[in-house]
Amino acid sequence: MSLPDTLVSKLFSSLLEEPPWLSFLQALEHYLDGHHATMVLRRPRQGDPGVLISTQSNTAALVLLQNSVFRETPFLDIPRDEIVILSEMMTRSELTRHHANFYAYIQEYGDTDDLIGINLEEPETGMIFRLRCARVRGQAHFNADDRQKLAALTPWLRTAIAIYARLARREYQLSISGATEDQLAIGSMVLGDRAEVLTTNPLANRVLQHADGLLISGDRLQCSSPESNTALHTALRRLTRGDVAQQAESLQIKRPAGQQWSVLLKRIAPRPGIEETASATTLLLFRDPAGTRIITEELLMELFALTRAEAVLTKRLVEGESLAEISTSLGRSRHTTRAQLTAIFSKTGVNRQPQLVAQVLRTAQQIWGE
Repeated sequence: MSLPDTLVSKLFSSLLEEPPWLSFLQALEHYLDGHHATMVLRRPRQGDPGVLISTQSNTAALVLLQNSVFRETPFLDIPRDEIVILSEMMTRSELTRHHANFYAYIQEYGDTDDLIGINLEEPETGMIFRLRCARVRGQAHFNADDRQKLAALTPWLRTAIAIYARLARREYQLSISGATEDQLAIGSMVLGDRAEVLTTNPLANRVLQHADGLLISGDRLQCSSPESNTALHTALRRLTRGDVAQQAESLQIKRPAGQQWSVLLKRIAPRPGIEETASATTLLLFRDPAGTRIITEELLMELFALTRAEAVLTKRLVEGESLAEISTSLGRSRHTTRAQLTAIFSKTGVNRQPQLVAQVLRTAQQIWGE
């Protein structure tokens, strides 16, 4: 089945728009004779509204969907790569009986009578893209012809999501550079699985240009000191092996003038909107151990893959505030704060607040060279 040229053009051009995907979703509605086309880039979870692009212009409807209704949809975890039609999954009676809140929502906010959707995974980053389109009351249900139309689009979709995922990862990698340079005066690099330098912040770039203990040789990161070079690449090999639990390595790199860099190597953890599964990408942070010691939100985000909100909460706990004080000052409910704390525990590998504070201080000391 041939696709309209305008649909394919919109698919790829929309990746560079803000918000992305929207003009493609509008074209998809015309292609499928549908309504309320939606692309879920990160599904909502407890305490996390996710990332959802939709032609639905009702803000209240989208907020309700992200905050509660999304978890109740029978389309939440449909088989990957399989085009699914709601009216073929279950009857209206089954939908109202088993998914009453979801049915009430789609009737109130969209007058929706049927849905078609597909979940596609981008293998390099592990991102799951959930594409949905609706038919409203008075329209015929989706059928085999509609499934064939969406199937014809799927190969183009796979290419588009691969491009989008790589753009998202690149943007994340560049954000590391900006955050560390502006907030921490710490050098940062993102390294590939062969120690190739993928991104640098300005401080790291200056160090590499002057070969101040670190340099690029043969497209790989090297140290000017043979002893330090051996230590660096041994640590990188330990981190990139899949059979080890070690997630971070700290070491000292000798500089030509006699000083040292304190270096922390850390696997890049999954991030909202990216959810990387590739384990070979490594974050390298380095600083002069004689410099100022400060724990910032940006440092916590890089060290533990925290969201901004989680980093704010962690920083204030480290500074001695209680959960109650933080909830009140930030205008958050106790439930929200505790849910964020649970997520922080999971990311940092602890289960109590004193352990969290100790873990943060101990990890920070590694980058400080103490």
